[in-house]
Amino acid sequence: MGKQQKIFDLLSKKQSLNVFRSQKKKNKLSEELTQIVSYQKQLMEILKSISSDEKYKRVSEIKSETWYKLKIQDELIAATNKIEFLSMELKNQNIQIALAADKQRKYEEKRSHFNRLEIIERENRQDSTIPPFNTNKSKF
Repeated sequence: MGKQQKIFDLLSKKQSLNVFRSQKKKNKLSEELTQIVSYQKQLMEILKSISSDEKYKRVSEIKSETWYKLKIQDELIAATNKIEFLSMELKNQNIQIALAADKQRKYEEKRSHFNRLEIIERENRQDSTIPPFNTNKSKF
């Protein structure tokens, strides 16, 4: 019985490490997501500030302004795609953490079950080695 208890104890510890790794990965993803969201906000503000209200512009100014707007819009599209991807990955990571934590909990339950069985077995063996105390013994 002790062997099964030890196996489930080790499996539980291994699963605990998997939960820890998954949480670490989730934290990195959420950190990256917040950075991308702030980057996207900065790009939106830059895009709004580029428009100038001058009536007369040179051709080179118009070209450079449209080129910068195009580049910023490309960056915005890339940032939006990355936000969508990271959001999906974050959801998947939350699911993985929940599954790993549930698996760890099951291993813990099995370990405690086998621990109880071992204790009961030990008590039974101990009871069987002690001779029964019989108070109704006759002297004959």
